[in-house]
Amino acid sequence: MEKKNIISLSEMLRETNISLDFLLKLVQRKIIFPAQKEPELFFFSKDIQKVKKIVELKQLGFTDYEITKISREVGFPHEKDDGGEKLYSIGEFCKKYNLSARRIKYWEEVGLFFPAVRSKGGVRLYKDSLIIHINFIKNLQKLGFDLEQIKYIIENSDIQKIENRIKEIYDTINDVKPIIKNIKKLK
Repeated sequence: MEKKNIISLSEMLRETNISLDFLLKLVQRKIIFPAQKEPELFFFSKDIQKVKKIVELKQLGFTDYEITKISREVGFPHEKDDGGEKLYSIGEFCKKYNLSARRIKYWEEVGLFFPAVRSKGGVRLYKDSLIIHINFIKNLQKLGFDLEQIKYIIENSDIQKIENRIKEIYDTINDVKPIIKNIKKLK
């Protein structure tokens, strides 16, 4: 049987045995990120284990605030990343893309994005695809948006569509560069 990556709201509730209110609270607190919000909610199947861990923490007496803090600062380890994309530590990621680790950590703290996963030891791990999101943030800053405004845009936009469009634009630019180079040679 093929494993589904995306599951419906009812499947998530059935698999995790939690209430709709509790699940919506996890989404609102940005602990669980839906695969799709509208017209109906869908979730990533990998988040089933994360929700089960959260339920365990609740049963152990942790408060909502503490669970949110654990989620953001330590994370919930995943068995493996199903995306197939290579994962980098913050140092490796910053070195590869010439970024400041301090800035990345601050942007995480502000809530602009979060690591792809955390290792079992709690180390932040990042995917190459995050660079599109980071470039999106940098471009908004160049246009004069402050971090609060950028956070609002991210939270109230279909980020995946925006990131896909930005990637298309970068691909187009890369396709056009050799043409421009050849035109300059003709001059």
